[in-house]
Amino acid sequence: MRLESSKMLNRFSIFLLLLFSIQIASAGSLKFRKYAGEFMNIGVAARAQGMGGAFAAISGDIAAAYYNPAGIIGLQRDQISIMHTQQLIASVNYDFLAYGHRQGENRVWAVSLVRLGIDNIKDSRKAQEYLQNNPDKWRINWDKVTTFNAADYVLTMSVAQNWKHGWVLGGNLKLIRRDLADHSANGFGFDLGLQRQFGNHFTFGASLWNATSTLIAWDTGEKELVQPSLHVGGAFLVNLMKLRSAFRPVGEVIIRAEGREKSTQANLGAFSFDFLGGLEYSFHEVLFIRTGIDEISRFNVGAGVKIPHIRIDYAFTNYDSELGNSHRIGLVVTL
Repeated sequence: MRLESSKMLNRFSIFLLLLFSIQIASAGSLKFRKYAGEFMNIGVAARAQGMGGAFAAISGDIAAAYYNPAGIIGLQRDQISIMHTQQLIASVNYDFLAYGHRQGENRVWAVSLVRLGIDNIKDSRKAQEYLQNNPDKWRINWDKVTTFNAADYVLTMSVAQNWKHGWVLGGNLKLIRRDLADHSANGFGFDLGLQRQFGNHFTFGASLWNATSTLIAWDTGEKELVQPSLHVGGAFLVNLMKLRSAFRPVGEVIIRAEGREKSTQANLGAFSFDFLGGLEYSFHEVLFIRTGIDEISRFNVGAGVKIPHIRIDYAFTNYDSELGNSHRIGLVVTL
């Protein structure tokens, strides 16, 4: 098993280096774009959102494919996850669909799709008409007003593999599609994950998002590079055996090198540090209560109910009043 894992790691490393070289050659002298990958940073799970998004050290949930691909190693059976939410006064639709499968004793793979979109945006660019008797004035011809959609898609293929001394390695291949009215963009990138459980209570996780930088190329000729970010976290399980309950406090730090001096919790030169954390309480492994503070200091609460083969999760995020609040609902089915 160790020999097989070593060969797989070497092949994966060569594959990443090759594709990174292709990215750099395609990008030319392009510099990184700050916030270019924000559409990929929203989070996909109602359970995770209820815990402030601190999910890098969580294992056994198919949603871990997004937060830390090593975390899917805990899947014992096939699992399907669906999530939907509407944000910004219900104008933005956000959806997530994932499937995970255990392949033998030491490997799990998964595939997932994220869609972030605003549909039926009114387009009045061709609807302006000047008055014949007064060319200095114009009006909108509503018969010529059309609509278009703005949508981002991220298709992710994930794999997690048991490695040495209890460590788990994970990786994501992300294929990106962006549509905005008459224009579109394509891109690809990689995430790397690492996770290990120490004893029966503490789990450490680390994930390097956009590990080789993520290239997004528009049909206009413009190219964007998404800077890597490092997510490091831990989760501690406290069992209350007599009450058949458990507490799971989680914490995480996100490290970026984009020069976010004014939009981060702490910074050191070009490096920024955002902290997030949460707590999950489970009662009889049936009822779950969650709370957390995310990376931009928003307050989140959540709840979940688990019956045989099915878990339903809900999360609430408090936005500013003019933006509306977010209600996120997720379904996880274990086959």
